[in-house]
Amino acid sequence: MISHLVKAIIAILFFIGVIVLCLWLFFRPFPVDVYVEAAQLNNFEMFKTTPPYINYDLTTVISLQNPNGFIGIYYDWLEMDSFYEDARFDWTALSTFYQEPKNSTVLKADVAGGTYFWLRSKGVEDFSREENTTGVYSVNLWLYGDVRYRFKWVTTRKRQLSVKCPVKLSVTVPGMPAAAFNRTSCDVVKYWMKA
Repeated sequence: MISHLVKAIIAILFFIGVIVLCLWLFFRPFPVDVYVEAAQLNNFEMFKTTPPYINYDLTTVISLQNPNGFIGIYYDWLEMDSFYEDARFDWTALSTFYQEPKNSTVLKADVAGGTYFWLRSKGVEDFSREENTTGVYSVNLWLYGDVRYRFKWVTTRKRQLSVKCPVKLSVTVPGMPAAAFNRTSCDVVKYWMKA
């Protein structure tokens, strides 16, 4: 009698496990789609001190698109870091929000100021070359955040989000129209690891 009861409990647990696995595979969260919709570099000037000093003024518009049909996303913490070469020159906090399934949210992020930052000598040479020849700078925007996924009444624990957006920008000349910017797709580097 007890062995039949144990077998029945194991069978029920196995059946529940299969149902949970099937539901997870059907409703599992896909990474968010991120795009830089617009970016304008109003100032980007380096002074060759030790360490180098940079003046900057960068305006960006970023869209976050939730591709999931049944799963919403809580953005509990979100920031954008701006890098030239391998050196961060500024960051800004972005607003936190809940994003419904199959929804798109647009965020504006501006960074401006001046700072000393550490570049290898190759970075200083690249800056000088880009400044004198092409006038186009390779800037990496990184989005970092903590997200939670929600399906009906179930919400996951916080997960880390890391997104890299490489953009090429030229400095806007006052009195002249800004250079055309093509929408840039970003690479989601991490979206499901525990925070």
